[in-house]
Amino acid sequence: MIKFQSINFKEKYGPWALVAGGALGLGECWCNELARRGLNIISIDRDPEALKKQESVLRNDFGIEVISIQADLSNENVIDVIKHRTGDIEVGLMVFSAAMTTDPAIVRPHLFHEGSLSYHQKLINLNISAVSDFSYHFGQLMKKRKKGGIVLISSGADGQGAPFNAHYGASKGYQTLLGEALWFELKPYNVDVIAAPLGMTNTTAMDKFQDKENLARLKPMDPTEVVIEIMQNLGKQPQIIPGRKNRIGQLIMKRFMGRESAIRAMANIFLDKFLIGEKQYDIYRK
Repeated sequence: MIKFQSINFKEKYGPWALVAGGALGLGECWCNELARRGLNIISIDRDPEALKKQESVLRNDFGIEVISIQADLSNENVIDVIKHRTGDIEVGLMVFSAAMTTDPAIVRPHLFHEGSLSYHQKLINLNISAVSDFSYHFGQLMKKRKKGGIVLISSGADGQGAPFNAHYGASKGYQTLLGEALWFELKPYNVDVIAAPLGMTNTTAMDKFQDKENLARLKPMDPTEVVIEIMQNLGKQPQIIPGRKNRIGQLIMKRFMGRESAIRAMANIFLDKFLIGEKQYDIYRK
């Protein structure tokens, strides 16, 4: 486990932290680690049962205040609901951990044109529009207070085209670049921003990984360690790729491979790890 030694997180980023996609997976780890440091939590998720369970755990284990907001972040103009529920609460840290990857009707990774048009619109709503709206609203309030932090959870799929996950990869590129720009723009106002393009992390997304034996050998990062490493680097740099192995892998993909080779490598990851036995994709295989 990574040891956390840093500033007083509650003093710098409190009194409230808002986590979009907070009830499960990586978002749940964010809520736990922030609550452990004394921040009150606003957790946004579409799963009411997960929110209810989480609220009880956070209150009982950490003695903090909790606001649970059930909301589908893929709905248009969801920021209006969040503004209404948060009102005058001082949100000192905003973490956007929610994301949409594939068409729920398909579940597995798929070609761009296999996804429905409504799925693509919802992905844009969640991965792009909501990220923009949340960053604008809460970032503006932090700027006025001259205090705060924003964390945008991106993906290593952001650096090149991601065949079979095309729209997800494109949206993650948006998140990474937005975070880096805001890092510079908000720095004079004492607002820290960091983009975090994750590598392989042991969250619910790994449920789609078909080669379970190989998954264990690849040793995806523990989500709590991911969260702590991001927290350690917030305020120090515009971007962090958690995990040394992930940093090396992304460096090779983004810097040393030619563009075509990087795209092919990304395609092969999905073909070999997520699309086993899907014969319709044989045309793309080596």
